[in-house]
Amino acid sequence: MFRNRSVVEIIVILFTIVVSFSIIATGFMVALIEIRDPTTDTSDTVRTLFTSINIILGALLGLFAGKSSGMEKLGVRPDQTQDDLPGPEP
Repeated sequence: MFRNRSVVEIIVILFTIVVSFSIIATGFMVALIEIRDPTTDTSDTVRTLFTSINIILGALLGLFAGKSSGMEKLGVRPDQTQDDLPGPEP
């Protein structure tokens, strides 16, 4: 899975896996709580769940925007080919 991938690709994959798991687990937890006791107030948890989506998008956009020409070597795979992520604009 990680063979012949650049550092940026590996970070994005791992970040996506961790975040996806946490969002799914939180959603499942809210659904389970609502099924067991519908009168329970889960609005804070649901608000946190929706806010986390904005945080994730901001982090991923920051990761892509932060890839500057000084970090050009991060986009090179071990087999010396370039990754398919867009590079910095000249």
